[in-house]
Order: sequence, then structure tokens, then C-alpha cells
Amino acid sequence: MNNVIYVKFPKQSKRKLPRQRVFYIGQYYAGPPLCQSLEKLWLKRKPNNRWVFQQKCYGRVYEWEEYDGDDLLDVLEGIPMAEEITIDDLLEMGWYHSGEVIPI
Repeated sequence: MNNVIYVKFPKQSKRKLPRQRVFYIGQYYAGPPLCQSLEKLWLKRKPNNRWVFQQKCYGRVYEWEEYDGDDLLDVLEGIPMAEEITIDDLLEMGWYHSGEVIPI
């Protein structure tokens, strides 16, 4: 005699990414100390937890260097933003930290 056990597996992953790929993260201070201006900055999500900063100027989009998700927090700390970006904001955008393994 066989015992049949029915198991329901989730068809969708628990972690859902937003459909949007480009996020406005705020303004940052650009220029020399006495002539600073506020520039707008966007963050674009790419596949495999890769991120790139975008800046729009005169109708054109300029992309900065591409960063890994683990390095994104360090890069954001180096940019003089007008308002602070929290980890909760990044999690809503689809960012995740892969962590590191420390051998014992």
C-alpha cells in the first residue's frame, strides 16, 4: 500500500522585484565647494544584482560606472546626497546583499 502526500509548491518566488527598473534616488551636490549645484540622480537595476547610476542632462541620459550589489552601499556613502537613502528604500528597489562567508 502506498501513501500519497500532496505538496503544494509555490509557483512564484517569495521575493518579488518591482516591475520598474530605474528609480529616482534624490539629489546630490555637484561642483566645487563654493559653487555647488543640486543634480538629480537615478539608480538603474540590471540583471544579476548589478546597479548603475544615471544622470539626465539636456535630454540625454549618462550612465556612470556599473557596481555590484555588495559595493552599492559603500558607493552611496561616498556621494554627497541631499537626503539620506535607507536600506529599506534599496530593498524596495530590489537590492539584496549576498553577504560573505567567513571561514572558521
